[in-house]
Amino acid sequence: MLGAGRAPAAPRRRPPNLLFIHTDQQHADTVSAWGCPHARTPAMDRLAAMGVSFELSYSANPVCCPARAAWYTGRPTLENGVIMNDRYPIAPDMPDLGQWLGARGYDAVYAGKWHVTGRPFTKSFRVLTPGTGIGELTDTAVARAAEGFLRSRRPGDPPFFLNVGLLQPHDCCYWVFEHTDDTVRTRITALPEDLPPLPPNHSVVPSPEPTLLKNRRGETSPAVRWSQRQWRWYLWNYHRMVEMADAEIGRLLDALEETGLIENTVIVWSADHGDGLGRHGLTSKMFLYDEAARVPLVVVGPGRAGGGRRDRTHLVTGLDIAPTLCDFAGVESLPNARGLSLRPLVEGQSRPTWRECLFAETHGTGRMVRTPEYKLITYRGDPAEQLFDMRTDPHETVNLAGEAARADVVRELHRRLDEWERTLEIRNVEPRREQPARRAGA
Repeated sequence: MLGAGRAPAAPRRRPPNLLFIHTDQQHADTVSAWGCPHARTPAMDRLAAMGVSFELSYSANPVCCPARAAWYTGRPTLENGVIMNDRYPIAPDMPDLGQWLGARGYDAVYAGKWHVTGRPFTKSFRVLTPGTGIGELTDTAVARAAEGFLRSRRPGDPPFFLNVGLLQPHDCCYWVFEHTDDTVRTRITALPEDLPPLPPNHSVVPSPEPTLLKNRRGETSPAVRWSQRQWRWYLWNYHRMVEMADAEIGRLLDALEETGLIENTVIVWSADHGDGLGRHGLTSKMFLYDEAARVPLVVVGPGRAGGGRRDRTHLVTGLDIAPTLCDFAGVESLPNARGLSLRPLVEGQSRPTWRECLFAETHGTGRMVRTPEYKLITYRGDPAEQLFDMRTDPHETVNLAGEAARADVVRELHRRLDEWERTLEIRNVEPRREQPARRAGA
């Protein structure tokens, strides 16, 4: 019985569930809700209608393993050690989100692609399915496993942190490998009539171009032998792969809606990096033009908080994923996380300040500084730099780095880059030794 004058204690609010969905190698402009006429993406459109779509969202490092390591540690490549795919392991003393939230009351669960070098995800999550390399074959199995997990939840279960790593549209890599010349290969009778047009910057190569970018379009790339028809055929197939991923996201959203879990679930959807998609005559990733570096990002708060807004002003990075999830979960952020929580922006709260610029890395030497107006791309040991005015030249066609009138801009962006790197705990990392090939039957 309550004493006189004492109000009953407010019931403790249950922490929200967390669902992190990520697609692989998805260009930021491939969602129909955002104006893409070449793909039908009803599930991604549903997410956009519920949450906040961040249009100035960038990968911390537009390569698979480095981008994912940044997501799960909140730390950039220079700190977490994952410089490139496979041979550079994550810092063993650095916790990841699965370990962090799992130790704080969350049921940390994983299905699909992980791809963070040097850390088996079985040490950080309860694993529903292993990852593989072909999305067309396994994304449905991954999504169905995650759907089964969602539909099996019971009222007394702890809050979950469910991660769903879809591979599509990453199968575009295999499409490129298979099309080493201009021969049309198709299982349908004839090429469709609705092949997408080439992008406006398809044949534009800003000069001077850093050596790494020259190598990306070099003699070893099958795409250098493609006609315009073949490029357009590539774009058509890529959009079908996006639609495959969209179908599996729809499966997850249906499960959340039909079980009522959506009322107390935070949903984050993004991609590790984009794809060249014919811009600047490129496919794939590992460079800092927007086609590879800018990524889709939607955050939906509990009860569909976000209201379908499109945020066109805040600069956002993959480093913000960890602080955002921790903030919604009500737990302290990962140690020395370098990003910012997006929760105030999702909930419509006023925030006195936001970052004035963001940074990205790639390939060990590449650096990008992005402000609302400019982007600087520079590589250590390479005198060729690129500066683009992103407001007047969003397709990055005119390199302004050599103009005397922009010398102060270049100097200021270099100053900001140096200042950023001085704040980091930079690690000297060595590639992991390749294991000798096993003999048959070993």
